[in-house]
Amino acid sequence: MRRTAGLGLLAALCLWAASAHAASAEAGAARFAALGCGGCHAVTRPEPGMTLAQRVARKGPDLWFIGSKLHADWLTAWLIAPKPLSGIRYDRLAPETGPPPHPAAPAGDVPDLVAYLMSLTDPGMRAGVVPREAPSRVAMLQGRILFSREQQCFACHRLETRAGMEVGGVTGPSLEDAGRRLNPDWVYAYLTDPRRYVPVPRMPVYFGTVYADYGAGEMVTLARYLGTLAP
Repeated sequence: MRRTAGLGLLAALCLWAASAHAASAEAGAARFAALGCGGCHAVTRPEPGMTLAQRVARKGPDLWFIGSKLHADWLTAWLIAPKPLSGIRYDRLAPETGPPPHPAAPAGDVPDLVAYLMSLTDPGMRAGVVPREAPSRVAMLQGRILFSREQQCFACHRLETRAGMEVGGVTGPSLEDAGRRLNPDWVYAYLTDPRRYVPVPRMPVYFGTVYADYGAGEMVTLARYLGTLAP
């Protein structure tokens, strides 16, 4: 199954490489509007104070920071062949059933859409917080302990073990390909301030007394560990 997924990603990257030289964020914004993407996704930061009812009424996640969150090659592959990231529908907060709710983008529009979406960044996010070099075995162990023992993040997030087994819950996004999908600096920013990106999050806030109180160093370790996860 991973070989098939890898071939799909390779095909997507070939398309990206062939068309990226002509990609235009301005053209992507026009296609985003023409395709009606704004009917489900907001590209401007919402005002503070969103209620749960307002959150439930939203059809898709906000995209005002998506360029800070995702890697362009992963986004390219996903737009060509979308698939749910969790077992819960965003627009219903109910179990995911049936075909993928997100349509595939027209192949010819993908490079421009990616250029536009990657231009949507959070100006307040710090860059270079999480080291990019491969973590040491000690750092990997520390990250794994934080993820699986300190907070038991796998209760909501699925990942693949070193033995190749899929474990974990489905109420949160899968982290099996977190290293390919997510910018570690954004992971750190989200862990330290989840309500900045999701005004009514289901994610725990790790600064306080309800959950184990993580410091900035532990957040970096956890974000760095997640950056190594890729099937």
